Amino acid sequence: MASANQIKFFSDAGQFLERVQPFLLRREAEHCLILGLLDGLRAGEQLGTEPPLMALVENHDEVAAVALMTPPHNLIISWTADDDSTLDAIAREFHAKAVAVPGVNSSADLAQRFAQKWSELSRCSYRVQMAQRIYQLNRVTNETRAAGHLREPDRSDDALLREWRAAFSIDAEGMDPGQAREAAALPLPKSRRLLLWEVDGSVVSMAGFAGPTPNGIRVAWVYTPPQNRGKGFAGACVAALSQKLLDDGRKFCFLYTDLANPISNHVYQRIGYEPVTDATVYSFL
Repeated sequence: MASANQIKFFSDAGQFLERVQPFLLRREAEHCLILGLLDGLRAGEQLGTEPPLMALVENHDEVAAVALMTPPHNLIISWTADDDSTLDAIAREFHAKAVAVPGVNSSADLAQRFAQKWSELSRCSYRVQMAQRIYQLNRVTNETRAAGHLREPDRSDDALLREWRAAFSIDAEGMDPGQAREAAALPLPKSRRLLLWEVDGSVVSMAGFAGPTPNGIRVAWVYTPPQNRGKGFAGACVAALSQKLLDDGRKFCFLYTDLANPISNHVYQRIGYEPVTDATVYSFL
């Protein structure tokens, strides 16, 4: 008879996704990041500097939790009904394998509990890197009236996109400026796209999308340079992009926001994004 809280590691992203997708789809919005990353890994995309760590926890042959890490990025842990014992099993197995875990990303309560368990095992401290909220949009309810239009970038936009990608990583993700510029110089994986908002021939804002799931897709990299903020450009860009993704056949769009930015959270809700759950990113020190 199968036992509780068995951890299994996978090396093939396609096999892993096939095994865990039914579990993840029960909470598709909450798991949009994991689903999207696994879709890219299955397609052969290189999403980290080392091979990914893909693990599931089984409880009597049923998937109880999913853990994914694409080094050097944070460990992402799915929702789980059996918080303490499942999180304890993940923490102990990763610690036993001497995995260097830089941080954890999960729903707010689970992330806090895992951070505490990992701190006890590894004797490290931890801090909140970002408190987030996951949203889902089924239809655009209020397209903002800002001037301009959405357009695809061309080669003449390459330098600007690199600059804005780096600025986004510094502002929104707290990345070191040198690392941000290095990351921005790398080509985007095929599953990730950036679009621009243009007004009177000048590009004023950007937004992108990545990580398709069976029914949705995640909007990301919303960035407006300081001189263009407060004019409604980001909201208009996200509304137009979201509508385009729905028109292209997606049933809904997902979006992560920084809870420390109440303005952007308000703007996205006006567009039609509805809160799903809160998530927290912890860094281990």
